[in-house]
Amino acid sequence: MIAPNMGMKSTAKQPAGPAGLASVLFTPVQQRVLALLFGQPQRRFQSAELIRLADSGTGSVHRLLTRLAAAGLVRALRIGNQKHYQANADSPIFAELVGLVRKTVGLVEPLRSALAPLSGKIMSAFVYGSVAKRTDHADSDIDLMVIADDLEYGELYAALPAAEEALARTISPNLMNYAEWKRKCAEPDSFAARIAAQPRLFVLGSSDGLG
Repeated sequence: MIAPNMGMKSTAKQPAGPAGLASVLFTPVQQRVLALLFGQPQRRFQSAELIRLADSGTGSVHRLLTRLAAAGLVRALRIGNQKHYQANADSPIFAELVGLVRKTVGLVEPLRSALAPLSGKIMSAFVYGSVAKRTDHADSDIDLMVIADDLEYGELYAALPAAEEALARTISPNLMNYAEWKRKCAEPDSFAARIAAQPRLFVLGSSDGLG
C-alpha cells in the first residue's frame, strides 16, 4: 500500500488548501505519480514516461509503481520491452482516489498554480465538460472556463503552458466577462446554461453568484 506521509508532529494548525492536504497524505513523489495515473485514469503510461513526467528518480518511481501494482491500485502490462501502467478501474477505491487526486494534485492544483498570477483579475475559473463529468478519454482536452472582467485571451493562454506540461494534456480555455456569463446563462439551452447545469470542478472562486 501507499504509506501516507505521516512523518510530522501533530499541531493545532492544519493545512487549509488542497495542496496542503496532499502534502500531509502523500510524499512529493507519490503526489506526482498519482497525479498522472489517477488524474488521467483512462491513459496508459510507459514507465519511462512516468519517470520523465513525474521528474523523479528512477528507483523511487519504480518502487512506488511496484507497491501500487501489488495493492491492486494500478495495472501493470508489459508490451515488448516496455512496462506500462494504468489506474485500475476495478479497485474498490478507484472512484475515491480519482476524486481526491483531481481535487488536489491531479488537476485543480496545477491549474490553480498556473492561474495564480492572474487571480486578482479572475472572478471564477472552473473545469467543465468530460473531465468534470469523469467521462473523458486519454486524449480529451481539459475544458476551462474563466470568468473575468479585465483579462485578455493572450494573458490567459500565456499562463497555461506550465499546467499543460504538468498535466500532460491540452487545456482549452474559454473566457467570458461576468455580464456576458449571466446573460448567456439566462438564455434557455445556451452553451453557458448547459455548463452551469453540469458538474464543474472549481479552480478559483465558487458557484456563488454565477448560477
